[in-house]
Amino acid sequence: PPSQLVLSLFGAINRLMSLAILSSYLAFKIPATRRDVAIGGAAAAVASAFPIPASAGLIFDPIGAYSMGGSSGATNLKPVKSDPLRPNSGITLLREVFDGYLPDGGLLNWYEQHLADDFQAVFEGGKVKLDKQAYLAVTADLLKSFPDFTYTRSGPIAYADSPNIVVWTAVVKGTHSGAPYSPLPGVPPVSAKSPPVACSNDPEKITLNFASGSGLQTISRITVEQKLSGGGGYSGPVGFYLQAGGDASKVPQ
Repeated sequence: PPSQLVLSLFGAINRLMSLAILSSYLAFKIPATRRDVAIGGAAAAVASAFPIPASAGLIFDPIGAYSMGGSSGATNLKPVKSDPLRPNSGITLLREVFDGYLPDGGLLNWYEQHLADDFQAVFEGGKVKLDKQAYLAVTADLLKSFPDFTYTRSGPIAYADSPNIVVWTAVVKGTHSGAPYSPLPGVPPVSAKSPPVACSNDPEKITLNFASGSGLQTISRITVEQKLSGGGGYSGPVGFYLQAGGDASKVPQ
């Protein structure tokens, strides 16, 4: 009967309101680890009552599986900030750096914290491989020469058939307004021009591996592959060097 339908509807609304109030209360009254479970339980109850699509955004998303977003600079994306009390992980962690913004503590500090001791970066189809210390040194040189250096993203960022592997398309940008730049030892540096040259590498496929057992917070490998369609052939540190006016004949083949 209509009266029972109305009562059932009001009962459902009342239960949802109670769950929302309980979640808010628990968020302030319960320690972090128990709070996560409590809030997650409340969210699950709400979701079971009124299912919503993943694209609408989840209340409780601990590894960022549904926080993929679109391309960097989209109006619905905001900088992802780190929280020492509740560190990010997975895709949400990567968005602190690879989503058009750099972390408040600086890129080098972020890498120091999140690159594994046996980390490896791979460029040029395996021709260039850098360990953690070499990768940090290359990044430091880039920041000295390209003070506004940043990673932007084209399209979604997603897990690739494994919770430890994430892939996306990146467009790396920076303006050569700082120190002379050399991408590799033995390659003569190129000085900044007037006006400074704005560099933008071709879209590059990034495959990132998280270290097993790290809780999706430690990166073991980054592989950078130049996209095949279009572009000027600019990829990795060498791509910035060539755009800034570097001598291509001095770059090892």
